[in-house]
Amino acid sequence: MSNSSFQMSSFTSVDDKLVMMGETQVTFSFSSAYATTILVEVWTEDDQGASYSSSQTTATDGVNEPSLTFDDFPPSANLHYRITVTGEDGSENTVQVSIDW
Repeated sequence: MSNSSFQMSSFTSVDDKLVMMGETQVTFSFSSAYATTILVEVWTEDDQGASYSSSQTTATDGVNEPSLTFDDFPPSANLHYRITVTGEDGSENTVQVSIDW
């Protein structure tokens, strides 16, 4: 299992790729002192045969640490993801992100 962790805010989306080595599940976990809404979009590369696209939404409230799990993608496909955070105007809206796959 692999892991990636980073901080982000509502100022810009994070758009990247996960190289899958037979994994069949990826989990995005979030922690924030701010009230935010988080959208995670996941999709496969077009040239890998099996097409997959999914999105899920969650929220932070300064207390809970929500997570989103995707597990219905083709096992041999690399996954692209985009994480978008929205929050209160004028706030930093910083979110700690952890991805496990």
